[in-house]
Amino acid sequence: TASCCAMVGSPAWGALAVASVLMAMTYATGNVSGGNLNPAVSLSLGMAGALEWKAVRLYWTAQFSGGFAAAALSSALLSPRGVALAPVAPFTGCHAVIVEVIYTCMLCFVVLNCAASKRNNSPSDGNQFYALAIGFVVVAGGYAGGGISGAVFNPAIAMSLDIKHLGFGWGIWYALYEMIGGVVAVALYRAVRPDEQAEQQAGEEAEPRIASRMSMRVSEFLGTFVVAVTVCLNLVSGSVATALSAGAALMCMVYALGDVSGAHFNPAVSFACALMRATEWRVSLDFIAFQILAGISAGVVAATMHTAAASKRITFDVRPLNGYGFTAAAVAELLFTVVLVYTVLATTLAPRPAQQVSRQRFYVGLCIGGCMTLGGVAIGAVSGGELNPAVSCAISTLAGMSPGADPLSPRTYLIGFAAMQLAGSLLAAMLFRTTHPQQRRAGEAAEFEALVSECWGTFVVVLTATCCSLVGGVWTSTAVAFAIMAMVYATAPTSGGHLNPAVSFAMGLIGLQPWMQVYKYCLAQLLGAALAAGTASMLLAPRQLSLAHVDAFSFSHAILAEVLFTSMLCFVYLSCVASQRNNPLSDGNQFFGLAIGFVAIAGGHAAGGVSGACLNPALAMGMDIRRLGLGWGVPWAVAELVGASIGAFLYEVARPDEWALLRGSQADFAGYVPSQARRCFCEFIGTFMLVLTVALNVATSSVATAWSAGAALMCMIYSLGGISGGHFNPAVTLAVLVSGRGAILPKDSGLYMGSQLLGGLAAGAVGALFRSAAPGNLAALKVAPAAGHTLLSAGCAELFFTFVLVYTFLAVATTRPPASQLSKHSFHAALAIGACVTAGGFAAGGVSGGELNPAVGA
Repeated sequence: TASCCAMVGSPAWGALAVASVLMAMTYATGNVSGGNLNPAVSLSLGMAGALEWKAVRLYWTAQFSGGFAAAALSSALLSPRGVALAPVAPFTGCHAVIVEVIYTCMLCFVVLNCAASKRNNSPSDGNQFYALAIGFVVVAGGYAGGGISGAVFNPAIAMSLDIKHLGFGWGIWYALYEMIGGVVAVALYRAVRPDEQAEQQAGEEAEPRIASRMSMRVSEFLGTFVVAVTVCLNLVSGSVATALSAGAALMCMVYALGDVSGAHFNPAVSFACALMRATEWRVSLDFIAFQILAGISAGVVAATMHTAAASKRITFDVRPLNGYGFTAAAVAELLFTVVLVYTVLATTLAPRPAQQVSRQRFYVGLCIGGCMTLGGVAIGAVSGGELNPAVSCAISTLAGMSPGADPLSPRTYLIGFAAMQLAGSLLAAMLFRTTHPQQRRAGEAAEFEALVSECWGTFVVVLTATCCSLVGGVWTSTAVAFAIMAMVYATAPTSGGHLNPAVSFAMGLIGLQPWMQVYKYCLAQLLGAALAAGTASMLLAPRQLSLAHVDAFSFSHAILAEVLFTSMLCFVYLSCVASQRNNPLSDGNQFFGLAIGFVAIAGGHAAGGVSGACLNPALAMGMDIRRLGLGWGVPWAVAELVGASIGAFLYEVARPDEWALLRGSQADFAGYVPSQARRCFCEFIGTFMLVLTVALNVATSSVATAWSAGAALMCMIYSLGGISGGHFNPAVTLAVLVSGRGAILPKDSGLYMGSQLLGGLAAGAVGALFRSAAPGNLAALKVAPAAGHTLLSAGCAELFFTFVLVYTFLAVATTRPPASQLSKHSFHAALAIGACVTAGGFAAGGVSGGELNPAVGA
């Protein structure tokens, strides 16, 4: 994957593709070998006592062999293209190895803390986020260091990418310093978890306990340093994904150190935790001091890079950007700091839901890191989207030590930004006390708190979407997805986390919510949307919000796109939240917010080039605020409510047992087994939405087809995997049949494949309606090798990445879960499978199209 991305991939998506395949392969091989996949990781595990040295040597042999085999295969297929491993000009070898040490150290440190630690990954209650954290280190470091060293972080990859020198050019030097990074990671691991080694040697179960003050200080310093240096290196190297990279860094360190210090990594968070009495004031002040010190240290490291960078004449400083005034920038920092801090409080301090059987909250790091990303994308063009006084200090230090050609900003900007960020933490604490009354009194949340939660959550989603629509950027749909995901997780315990009148309407249609409550929710959501749209319009003036179909497409195309993807959104919500079989009271799933949010990535890229992809009547009305929602907002909202009706209908057809439960027939519900026709229907629906997503991405010339398709597949597996198995691919069905692991008969597999191909053909027919309005895209939908590639190279690319996808499916979806997994609902399976589509799409897309699925080809 790494070599294919380096040869034919896009610099904007390469790191995400490599991170996706690393995550998928770690999940797929974790229960067999531990999923090291990296000699530096094996070295660090050996030094930490988590892997025998004999195994380390054997793993090294396998890893280097696999790396050289992959490099030889990709070089043969993609010849005469090749990869030249070397520091990226104008940076020197010294700069490159510093980056490699930092992020290889981070990678090994995350592995040790998330996979090897018996306290963070207990044998009696294991986490399911370990591979997510490990994979997204590549997102953090790939964008931060890719423009400096190439972002390898793996000796096996370094040596294999240097295959023309047999690994003895730059490859051997990269590998050496990456090994040093692994050694440093072990020292840091022992510093933050000094008791783990003694308990590991004694063979004792690591019970939760309060870490020492010094361990917590080191934890806060390390986490803040990684986040701050990632932001600064993205700026220095001219990255196109600073916000995503910074969010990934924060997410990984939260997962790694959350059980050590609470993983604040932000003075605003520490301040809010002190206000909530979650930490003592002296502890919070101690944390803040180390966070600021870490920010300054990160700025010093980044300054050494900036002096040699192509951007060395650019002054990166804390100040308003692109002509915006201090007031607009300060208010933007305040609002999105509220979002970040509120999410931290709501996902970490609120009591664990009663139906959650594991004490591990798998979604916390994803939500917190997602808030960093959404803030950076939404207001990065206004204030920088720092949301953290320590990051502001890092950028200010970078400016002071390597000022560039422009004059430095007054220090009052730094003070003002930090003051607004701390004010945001105060507002977040006040809001949290309002929406989560269980922090003040016992009992279920009252209707007032539920309505405030709906208003606030919708405000955040619409504010993110409107700000992103005004400043533009390829990461808009990702930011909106993270906003939905974070707010759904944050508000679900108090209101259900609808945040969308279409969702509330669908809940009313299936009888799970009284209509009077639906009306109240809709009013709260519309109020939040109006406030958000007005705020965005004032912040980003003179830019103005507008809602209309994209010029190349007609009104009917836009309406159809809104209906289709709103129905998908409502169907996913009902299947992952409302379903008592997929989200039972006795064993609730933890993936519901992830599935709901990522519909925005699937539909945002697929329908964004047609209708703007609102998928939410509140957002549609907010985008049309200049006409008070009475322009295009009305037909958009009507279309979305129609989509909600279709989503509710599909839910009832797919899950008739839920109706039996609503009627009070517990026996019918308990004894229900889905029929063959029902399972085939689910395969049809899942394949249809997957292929439709691909078709509309291609028809609208989206640059993120693989990211969008992977998200669509993930959402549909989460929604329907419990009924049909969630194959949605004839190649997967064939593999399940041949392997004998999926309890599927040949006759049933034939019906599955027929349903999948029929779903693909139906989606193709709908996609043709959009393709006809987009001249110039006819050739883009043809199944053929890409220009400059042969049928052999395209066929081999499809074969290899289909193998990766199917192997991952079999490994995560058909094998017995580990004993440490308490819940029968897998948080990671659909995530890993969808990631394979993303990785294969970006790696092979420039060769074969990266379809990996006969139904997509059909």
